[in-house]
Amino acid sequence: MTQAPAAAAEFGPFDGRIWLNTAHQGPLPRPAVEMAGQAAALKAAPHRIGDDDFSDVPERLRALLARLVGGAPGQVVLGNSTSYGLHLVANGLAWEDGDEVLVIEGDYPATILPWQRLAPRGVRVRPLRPAGERLAPAELAAAIGPRTRLLAVTWVSSFTGHALDLHALGAVCRQAGVLFVVNASQALGGRPLDVSATPVDAVIACGYKWLCGPYGTGYAWLHPDLLGRLRPQLAYWLAMAAGRGLDQMRGITVRDDLGVRAFDVFCPASFATTLPWIASLELFLEAGIGTIAGWDAQLVDRFVAGIDPERYRLVSPASGPARSTLVVLSPAGGGEKIQRRLAGSGIDIAYREGNLRISVHLFNEPGQIDEALAALHADGSR
Repeated sequence: MTQAPAAAAEFGPFDGRIWLNTAHQGPLPRPAVEMAGQAAALKAAPHRIGDDDFSDVPERLRALLARLVGGAPGQVVLGNSTSYGLHLVANGLAWEDGDEVLVIEGDYPATILPWQRLAPRGVRVRPLRPAGERLAPAELAAAIGPRTRLLAVTWVSSFTGHALDLHALGAVCRQAGVLFVVNASQALGGRPLDVSATPVDAVIACGYKWLCGPYGTGYAWLHPDLLGRLRPQLAYWLAMAAGRGLDQMRGITVRDDLGVRAFDVFCPASFATTLPWIASLELFLEAGIGTIAGWDAQLVDRFVAGIDPERYRLVSPASGPARSTLVVLSPAGGGEKIQRRLAGSGIDIAYREGNLRISVHLFNEPGQIDEALAALHADGSR
């Protein structure tokens, strides 16, 4: 194996435990922990917070997120979750009675629920049932009808670990004039993405999984054409006051010239979460997402190679472009009991939908993979 990225040294300690559950929560690196303390100190002595910080801090975050996906700051909405970004697209578009949204049956709830809320407006949500483990471009092309307006998918499945081919699916959507919206929460931070070269209309994610930010963070990258079609639903007074000092708050009216800032979550500065997330993103961008993805792939290689197929059926792909950093195993029996047994021995994995889910990231080490494999294959007497 190659050497771990230098950024790996910025994580932990983990109280002697092995954290293999980034798909649930990514740990804060030390620079983010230190920044969280500085953010608390700011609130303890508010004279240290300048008026300009309420605009400068969100713009620093926006610029980093734009770099992460290869977009421009003016295309990035600051949110507090994946659901926030998905709902702003669902509620911001002008729908007509009979319009159709395509989703994948059994997909993550956050990817499906926003569109189901549009039923009173006459919007139909139609779940697709792929023949294989992931939606194929030909299946999508055959499913698109005259009233299909949008396809919403999850890039990497939380339940199976399969990664969709965004390029191929996006090309079908472009050809048909269908919007392509992607939930990337189980991917960004562990997989590189360049929106300038990928036919997507919206990439939406949370910040607390593979990007190792605080809970309650998220964002949305919006293609300029989609941004121009969205209608803001709310009016945050501080956004509307852009360009004016806090000594000029009366007389502010609703503006239509704010671009993505009209869609930001209220209080986007939110120093307690924004400042630590900025520190995490700076660490990730300095390390390089491609470098991190390469290390993660080596850890997954090691894990997959060590699985006893007589004890565990591999649900996630063993190799190839559909494989992600989520390793999903179907045990011969007692999956929840195995998960609890591992937790008791200091190894944290997830139990989801009857399967075991192991998710490695840059702070994990080969020795930890070996220890987890040994624990999985123990006879239960540990």
